[in-house]
Amino acid sequence: MLSPVQIVFILLMLVTITGAVMRGGPIERRGAALFFAGWTATLVAQVVAFGLTESLALFGIDLVMLIGLIALSWKSPRPWPVYACGFQIMTLAIHVAGWVDEDLSLAFRQNFLALMGFCATLMLTIGAWIRPKGAAVRGIHS
Repeated sequence: MLSPVQIVFILLMLVTITGAVMRGGPIERRGAALFFAGWTATLVAQVVAFGLTESLALFGIDLVMLIGLIALSWKSPRPWPVYACGFQIMTLAIHVAGWVDEDLSLAFRQNFLALMGFCATLMLTIGAWIRPKGAAVRGIHS
């Protein structure tokens, strides 16, 4: 059975991907593909790996996500990938904090990781659904 947080995240992902496909430009579509791939890889890692292996796998997935977001930021005229990068850096920081301070609560780390995931995905959602000012006048889609 899915938890309420998982259900909300699935709904957010559906809204995000729908917005990226219907309203977003090429950057938003690439971002949606990146987030969907990261989300899928995370689900697979949680099922297949356990303990330290799972922690390292999730760190690797989050690192690849950051690299993908940096690549999107580099080419995008839109600000959302930069903000998503900030949240992704925070995600990597909590992974490292968990390794450095073993007394750090597992529940806190999991909640923080979920919050940062929501925030990064929300940046893409905002980028996909809200066009920049003057875009309709100039005919700009991304």
